[in-house]
Amino acid sequence: MKPSQSPKIAFQPAASRSIQRGAAQVVRAIRPTLGPHARVVAIDRRLSGEIPELVDGGSLVAQRITQLANPYEDIGAMLVRELAASVSDKAGDGTATAAVVFERILSEGVRYLAAGGDSVGLRAHLRHGAELVAADLENKASPILGEKDLAHLANTLCHDQEMADMIGEVLDIVGEHGRVEVRPARHLGLQREYVEGMYWDRGVVARWMLEGVDQLKTEFTDASILVSDLTIAEPLQLLPVVEAAVRTKIQTLVLVVGSISDSALAFLKANVDPESLRCIVVRTPGWGKVEQAESLSDLAVLTGGRPLVADAGDSLRAMNMEDFGHARRVWANQKSFGIVGGAGDPRQLRKHLGQLRTSLQASTSHLDQDRYRTRIGKLLGGSATLWVGGPTEIELEERLARAKRTIQATRSAMLNGVVPGGGVSLLESRDCLARAGQATADKPDHGDAAAAYQILEQALGEPFRAIVSNSGLDAAESLARLDLTRAGSGIDARTGQPVDMAAAGILDSVSVLQTAVLAAVSSAALALSVEALVLRSPAGPAEQSTGKGS
Repeated sequence: MKPSQSPKIAFQPAASRSIQRGAAQVVRAIRPTLGPHARVVAIDRRLSGEIPELVDGGSLVAQRITQLANPYEDIGAMLVRELAASVSDKAGDGTATAAVVFERILSEGVRYLAAGGDSVGLRAHLRHGAELVAADLENKASPILGEKDLAHLANTLCHDQEMADMIGEVLDIVGEHGRVEVRPARHLGLQREYVEGMYWDRGVVARWMLEGVDQLKTEFTDASILVSDLTIAEPLQLLPVVEAAVRTKIQTLVLVVGSISDSALAFLKANVDPESLRCIVVRTPGWGKVEQAESLSDLAVLTGGRPLVADAGDSLRAMNMEDFGHARRVWANQKSFGIVGGAGDPRQLRKHLGQLRTSLQASTSHLDQDRYRTRIGKLLGGSATLWVGGPTEIELEERLARAKRTIQATRSAMLNGVVPGGGVSLLESRDCLARAGQATADKPDHGDAAAAYQILEQALGEPFRAIVSNSGLDAAESLARLDLTRAGSGIDARTGQPVDMAAAGILDSVSVLQTAVLAAVSSAALALSVEALVLRSPAGPAEQSTGKGS
């Protein structure tokens, strides 16, 4: 092995100092994004020839930091980056809260271990303390009710009153599971659009099927629907369907298929008489087998039909009239199709919704949760689109990301409740840690337990300090002005005055705070367990090309 390629190893205490310095650099970049007067972080984009990206979201700031110059410090930076990604994936918000809590735990934990503390005991009590805080937050949670409360919470998250009011209205109408899409608008402001029923992003397969004004949209009433993912390659495959529709005097027919050939489409166009049978064909919604299978299941329950699945050996030859689903109204354009008033069995629909809700609650992935919510929202019939505009491309990108984060965090609050915001609820949760510390006074591991709970108490004050500091206030003075004997009393960072946080509409989502604290403690405990850092130099050109090393 060549000397330049030999692994370099850093042991304690240098290892901890390197991790601490690297983590601190990333957290210092994330910290300004907390609070109503969050500071913007500029991200260089010279390699792409674009002007700097202006960011005020902690998750995006961490995502843009891919490597620090010092390779040892970079390990600490990547721990923060992974923490931010994990919290964002699970909760949609709370990344800055998690980052500042993490940094304080790491800093105080390193100091305690350097003084001779036991890392195993400290980590165990840190995790136990985090669970106590999460339980305390849950016990203090109150439900969020109505459009006004939703708008208050949304404003705490996005610090944009117009956006918050619109998100509050949208979620109040479509509910916690209703489908809400966020799309860029060509205008500068914000607009919302509601769609009756449910729709999928799959339109008609041929333009000649459109019958509306300027041939932009087709609308059927009392429609029969055949749900499948079958491939229609030959015209004769369609003959049983057309004959069955004519025989039973079906006047409007929607065929949902995996794909259809040009010759089969030509057969439909030539042999279907619009006077007696109007027919459109749309592709099976979803990308990939899993999403398509989910769409087939949802469509079948919604319309009361039986899905014909290619992998199960189904074909159009074996179909019968009971396989058709029905809906009061169906519409389609070139990009999507929708169903209003599906004729499925209400009992089966409730059972199906119950299964989806159970899966949603059990899921820990942000992407999976979004998928389940979208399916539930479609089946419940509520959907909306929030159109977001901006004067520049940079501001538009930032507002779109902020709207999506706010909607996700507000949804979680609708399910799990809210607590007073502004970092106050975390400050109040320190009481449960103090009680836990007192309960360990006579136990052998009291030293590690007391240290862990004290470290957590200090860390839980960091979000409050960051919020008031980012608003130009003195953190120590603001903390001294708090009346901690009154539950929910805090400092309105917008005015600098003491207020009842809930009455002032300053709220936090319980699930977001729980996710942030648990993730921060878990990541800090992991960092405190590191005894050595091993840096491997990359292979040279010869080794990379031959795959051989010394």
